[in-house]
Amino acid sequence: MCVRLQVARLADLPGRGTDTVHGAIADQLASQARRLDDVQTRIVHLADALRGDLQRVVDGRDAEEPSINGLLHNTAPTLDLLAARRTELHRSLTDLVEVYKGLPPFAAAPVTAEANSPRRRAASTRAPRQSTVLASPTPLAPANAMRTRAR
Repeated sequence: MCVRLQVARLADLPGRGTDTVHGAIADQLASQARRLDDVQTRIVHLADALRGDLQRVVDGRDAEEPSINGLLHNTAPTLDLLAARRTELHRSLTDLVEVYKGLPPFAAAPVTAEANSPRRRAASTRAPRQSTVLASPTPLAPANAMRTRAR
């Protein structure tokens, strides 16, 4: 996938780690790639174990270690499920690569000294100030004007 994206590592994708569309898709790519690697590793471990079991059959040593659950135990169904998951992840990863490649080139927003100042960062994390005076939908009449009308 890195070859198709023309980067040495997925961490090198332009926009990775930013709060942009590029960053979101790059994060998804990295996550899917990790999942695919994990599934592939599990398939390889199961296949190695299965190879050992089958080699005992080929060598005629399977009679030495009788198995009441069958030769393949749960290995075959698990291997089938993992292979299906690997195919699904590969398709998903391929689709994500195409989406990323279809994005316009990533242009990092220029960082100005003022925009990155500690005062600006602190202000942007504060909640907006709220007025302590409650506004009335209709203006209140002065108290003595009310008395004059009542008489």
